[in-house]
Amino acid sequence: MPKRLWHVLLPLALTATMLTGCGISSANTGSLSPLCPDTEPAKDAVTIEWWLPWANPTLTRAAQEFNCENPKILVKITLYPDVGDDRQGKLLAATVGRSQPNVIISYDDVIARWASQGMIQPMDDAIAGAGIKADDFVPEAWDSAQWQGHTYGVPIDWDPDNLLWYNKKVFVEAGLDPNRPPATWAEFEEYARRIDQVENGTIKRLGFVPWSGWEFNDIALGHLFDAGLESGSERRVALNTPGMRKALEWEASIARKFGGAAKINSFTSIANATGAAADPLISGRVGMMMVGDWYLGNRQIVGAKRFEETVGVGLMPPPPGGRPYLCHSGWSFMMPRGAGNVKETMAFVTWMLDDSRFTKHFGAALGWAPAKLSTRSTPFYAKDKMWQAILTANAKAGPERQWLPPSPVLAEYYRALGDAEEQVINLKMTPAQALAEADSIVQQALQVAITERNYG
Repeated sequence: MPKRLWHVLLPLALTATMLTGCGISSANTGSLSPLCPDTEPAKDAVTIEWWLPWANPTLTRAAQEFNCENPKILVKITLYPDVGDDRQGKLLAATVGRSQPNVIISYDDVIARWASQGMIQPMDDAIAGAGIKADDFVPEAWDSAQWQGHTYGVPIDWDPDNLLWYNKKVFVEAGLDPNRPPATWAEFEEYARRIDQVENGTIKRLGFVPWSGWEFNDIALGHLFDAGLESGSERRVALNTPGMRKALEWEASIARKFGGAAKINSFTSIANATGAAADPLISGRVGMMMVGDWYLGNRQIVGAKRFEETVGVGLMPPPPGGRPYLCHSGWSFMMPRGAGNVKETMAFVTWMLDDSRFTKHFGAALGWAPAKLSTRSTPFYAKDKMWQAILTANAKAGPERQWLPPSPVLAEYYRALGDAEEQVINLKMTPAQALAEADSIVQQALQVAITERNYG
């Protein structure tokens, strides 16, 4: 599944129903028309087409609210599940054919590639005209939308991606303090050993599975092991480093201990399970899991009381010789090349990023941390104990570091490193072999990007 998308779909499983009484359908493909039930759009209303990757009832209602408040602007929604990486090429085709939407939301990771290929347009003038300033945002979030001296997106969220979540009830059963996550690597490994339960070769419970939780834990582990990863942002790529080899060897050691990734995954994932049973951490099959702040979206599924009684959160400690590193990444509003109605589009963007509207439509519904600094001080974040635990961990981790800096070859980088991890945890290749292959693939992609002048 595309980067970051699975965590959005999970909380929506219970809410993606028909929204009656207002002409909104939460179908998974096609178009939505969030018309205002009480006010007809003006005859001269300017239409803004917004592409979304998922049928989100909350965001659809947001568009409807905007339409009610702004009858001279009509926001329409088109659903394109792969808008995050345009793997189907629909956005590229629409841009080339001049039928592009006015605005999309996508991962920051694509900005360098799309900007260098001319798929999205610089937003410097539009941002200035809307009164949006870099100082309004977490600096690293703002940096994630930059490429070659221009701003190509307005950051929406800036999420800590590799927090350590743990099951308090499992901690108690293992004789651990349910209010104290491990503070050091030695404690972390001891906690995992005490939680592990294997009887006659059958897994009953696991302390920690490195590749479980979210798709890009391999990069988080690389940072924690001080791998010195380079994503190609400065025309250099580094994957096959001593630190990254150590990270994958540690993953391999866990795979070997329990019979390989396939056996472990068949235990952690239950086909057709729903609700709490579908989640390895909340169900208690796993005691600790590395995943981002969006995990809070599970409160909508299991209920806030049960979630908060069951789950705690802290920082993932670094191994000996490593360093603390809490990765961050986000989504941004972007404008495809040639998109018109810029002033009206920016009116919608700034409306959506208002503090109270962000907390309602992104914070509560999706479990996203805001990229906009002022939003973090709203009561929604300041008075919620789970959010405060996350933001406290965020502060303790130091600078809000990017997952990886923007680069035209990030897609190849992610794919190659992910494939290397798969080979290692399935015990088919050593870390050195897998990373050498990955490095070769990304180096070739880098040379193509340089040749095609993707670096300007």
